[in-house]
Amino acid sequence: MKTKDTEQLVYPKALKCFRSLKEAIEAFENILKKDSQQSQTDFYRAKRFLREGEDFFRESIKNARRLLGPIPEYVTPDYKNWRESLLAEYSMLAKTEEEQALLEELLQDEFLNKLMDKEEIRKFLRLNYASQQEGKRKLSHIKIRIIFDKLDELLAEAKNLQKRILSEKKV
Repeated sequence: MKTKDTEQLVYPKALKCFRSLKEAIEAFENILKKDSQQSQTDFYRAKRFLREGEDFFRESIKNARRLLGPIPEYVTPDYKNWRESLLAEYSMLAKTEEEQALLEELLQDEFLNKLMDKEEIRKFLRLNYASQQEGKRKLSHIKIRIIFDKLDELLAEAKNLQKRILSEKKV
């Protein structure tokens, strides 16, 4: 049960999304270079990376909702225990709530450091700290929120580059 379920975690899909979007952005930027003689093949390759990134983004959001969303009443205690141990094992939840301590925790997070630099972590924490405590949201889920904000930013950048190429008729 564990190996199959851990493949469906948020982090692997988010990392694949990140890599695909970075590839798409790099390919689109190469096409936009003035002296570049990129072909339609390069454009379609970049579009494929963008499409893969979008797919991984949707899958990782779906998995995040499954792991972090409300637990239905009908689930067994085994599932609840499995979910809690899985969240703890992969350090998906923030342990602290005070802003400065939370910042230190996030800056030390191995997965966040794969996706962004320390300034970006600070930026996303500032953007999300207050809103993550409103309504039914839990502050402990802020790591996942920051990851999705970063991926959403990359997705928007890749789409804007694609639109720019199409509007300039570079391909």
